[in-house]
Amino acid sequence: MKETWSTSTLSEQIDLAVLLAGLSKHYALLEDDALVETLCYLDTFDWRLYDKGLLCRRQGRSYVLTDFSGEYLLQADGPTSDQPLFRDFEGAMNEKLAEVIGVRALLPLVEIVRRRQSFQIVNHDQKRVLSGLLEQDHLMQEGGSPIPLGGSLRVEGVRGYSKIMAKVTAILQRQGFEAGYSAERGLRSALAAMGRKPLDYCSQFSIRLDPTETIVQAAQKIFLQLLAGMERNIPGMIEDIDSEFLHDFRVALRRTRSLLGSLKKTVSGAEVESLQQELQKIGLVTGPVRDLDVYLLEESGYHAMLPEGLQEGLAVFFKGLRRQRVKEFRRLQKALQAKTFHQFLLRWRRYVEDLETSLLPSDLTTGHETCKKVAVKAIRKRLRAILKDGALIGPQSPDADLHSVRIQAKKLRYLLEFYRSLFPEPAMDSLVKSLKKLQDNLGSFNDLSVQQQMLARYQNGLADGEPKKAVLVAAALGGLITHLHEEQVNVRQKFDLAFAQFTTAENRKLFHSLV
Repeated sequence: MKETWSTSTLSEQIDLAVLLAGLSKHYALLEDDALVETLCYLDTFDWRLYDKGLLCRRQGRSYVLTDFSGEYLLQADGPTSDQPLFRDFEGAMNEKLAEVIGVRALLPLVEIVRRRQSFQIVNHDQKRVLSGLLEQDHLMQEGGSPIPLGGSLRVEGVRGYSKIMAKVTAILQRQGFEAGYSAERGLRSALAAMGRKPLDYCSQFSIRLDPTETIVQAAQKIFLQLLAGMERNIPGMIEDIDSEFLHDFRVALRRTRSLLGSLKKTVSGAEVESLQQELQKIGLVTGPVRDLDVYLLEESGYHAMLPEGLQEGLAVFFKGLRRQRVKEFRRLQKALQAKTFHQFLLRWRRYVEDLETSLLPSDLTTGHETCKKVAVKAIRKRLRAILKDGALIGPQSPDADLHSVRIQAKKLRYLLEFYRSLFPEPAMDSLVKSLKKLQDNLGSFNDLSVQQQMLARYQNGLADGEPKKAVLVAAALGGLITHLHEEQVNVRQKFDLAFAQFTTAENRKLFHSLV
């Protein structure tokens, strides 16, 4: 087995002759012609590859997936477009990307020019006793000079010449170079030169609050973080890069509206009512495209529900949805680029930054209560509502009752996310986990109900279409509605178990210990 040594701690441009100047006169350094290549690192907007310990780089049409150490995992040809999806690949790369990035697009992070210099060390007989590779990177800037990033050095010994290998590694270590190659370190270096760092965006909400700060101070922090998340997603929404930009924007919007609603006894007046109305309007404007995205993302699942004879009608249905989405997206894009939309965001930011002045004189005391005290009261109130309403649901309860519990559970989930840092982490982890299982059941039930209603409306509007196609589509939609109804009945039957698991004696004791 060949002996190797590597380092990725080269912090500046290095001359090989200077680097290996400690070699005795019995050895000579032979440098091969340098190769220069351009490569681009990619990841999703929310760092799904990096979060799983993976790096993706592209050189021309060749994509390479490695771990952080730089070890090759997969390599495949792919598109030259800047925003490829998993379906743009084939084979093992397609499967791996589908597993890790889902519906998200791969976006360019940094473009690097790499100079690769291979070399050999020979003895006085001109026999190769060691070989190596020096890689030196520059960050490419649009309209600017390349920024040197340092690089890496790898050396590989030759059997029978272990002494020279030991000598070279000793020379390098005396110069302060650490053993161990890390491709991830090189990426971090390039990102740092751009003023970025890995995981600088996450769709999961997380914030650290001080239990002693007032509820207004805490709300201000939460609102500003949610607003930053919305603003980060707007360019991706306008470009229509992938469906998750709109989804993350809407989740941040719903969280904002939920928190504002929970503070209605603390901040009120004409301005806050106006702001609530504007936030609601944004939700209505962004809703149609998101609704269509949900159906289009489920296209393969819908096809799997139906027999071969109904596939043609379903294909016509989805073709119509795609045309409808084009129209709705144009409306959304226009709304997002409108001056009034950006003026509202500025107005909302000013309001949040000056939130304390919006307190009514009669509510000053409430506004200055600690966020921990307010959080306990809000969580307790929402939890009691879920326990009360959920216990009343029986086999004959209307769908609206389950919908009401679902809304209560969602609001509780938002409260737990906002104030999570104020409570013991293990207890909150357990509570959130049990709540999520109940939400999954209620969410599935609601989604199946909404899907059936939409398909029925579409089915009722087919009379104006081409008769032959209308019959095909109607048959396909009828088959889907039947399948979805059967699935909904099955989900409904599992509600009692999901609710019972949420309200176990152990969980009730846990709730009591928290609030």
